[in-house]
Amino acid sequence: MAKTIKFNLILDNYPVRNIEGLQEHFSIEDMLKYFKNGLLLRWLDVRGYKTQYDAVAAINQSSDKKEIVMALVKIFEVAEMEIADIEKAIGILTYLDEEKELNAIYKENAFSKKQIITDYHSGYIALIMHMEENKDNMAILKADAIQMEREYFGLFELNYYELYFRLIESAPKAVFAILTRDAFRKFWIGDEAKDEIYTSIKNILSNVERVKEILGNDLKIVKRDTQGMWDPIEKAEINLMVISINRGTFVKNEGMFDEKLSNTDVNYKLMKFNGLEYQCNNALNCYTWRYEYEEQRKRYVGFLYRRIIPHNLY
Repeated sequence: MAKTIKFNLILDNYPVRNIEGLQEHFSIEDMLKYFKNGLLLRWLDVRGYKTQYDAVAAINQSSDKKEIVMALVKIFEVAEMEIADIEKAIGILTYLDEEKELNAIYKENAFSKKQIITDYHSGYIALIMHMEENKDNMAILKADAIQMEREYFGLFELNYYELYFRLIESAPKAVFAILTRDAFRKFWIGDEAKDEIYTSIKNILSNVERVKEILGNDLKIVKRDTQGMWDPIEKAEINLMVISINRGTFVKNEGMFDEKLSNTDVNYKLMKFNGLEYQCNNALNCYTWRYEYEEQRKRYVGFLYRRIIPHNLY
C-alpha cells in the first residue's frame, strides 16, 4: 500500500500541521483560497480529521464568501473572530478580486492604448469616490490607499494637491490612511510638502476635538504616570502613527533602548513606530494619542488588515 504523503497548509506565512495551528494562524484570504482549490479537504484527509472533512465537504461551493468564512470559523472553532471584522475583510478581498478581473479583461481583449488610458483615469477617480463612500471605514480606506500606491501612484503625483483638499473635506479619515504609506508622505507632510497642505495638517493636529471627530474609535489615548519607567504600550508587530504627546512625555519604538523622543521630536510629524514604549514623570502631563495603522498578524485578512494609533494631542 502506498504511503500517504502529508503536507502543511501555509496560513499567514506559517506552516500548519494540525487544527491548533490552523486556529492560531487562521487567515480569511488563505482559507478561502484553500477551500476553493480543494487543498483544505486534501489536508484534512491526509491528516485524519474526518469530522472536519465531512463538515467542510458539506459547504455549498456556490455560497458567498461571507457564508463560507462563517462556516469555516464555526467548523474549526476559531476564537475572537467578530462578524464585523469578517465583513470588512470580505469587502477588501472582493474589491481586490474585482481589480484582478478587470486586469485580466484588459490582457485577454487587448484593449487599445486609448481605452486603457481612459479606464486608468476612470479607475483613479472611482477609487477616490470609493474612499468618500467609505469615509468612516478605516479597513477599506487602508486597502484603497494600498491600491492607490500600487496602481495609481503616477496620477497621485500629478493630483496630490487637489486630492488633499478634496479628501480633507469629503473624507478626512482617508488622509490619515494615505499617510500610513511611505510613498505618499513627502507630498503632504515634512519639509518637502506644500506649505498650504502641511499647514492644514498641523492645524488639524492642534485641534483635539477635530482629531477625535475625524478618527473616532480608531484614535487611542494613553494617560498614565509611569514614574520615569518605560511602559510597553504595543508590541513591535504593531505599527503605530503617533499624533501627539505632551511636554514631559517620551516615546520610542518597542525594544529600542537608545531611543527617547520628546514632544518636539514627535508632534506635527505623524511619526511611525514599530510597537511603542511610553514614559512620563508627571501625571498632569501624561497624555499620548496614538493611531494603530498596521497589524502584522494577518488574522482577518492575510495581507491588508491594519490599524492606526494616535498619540497625545496637546
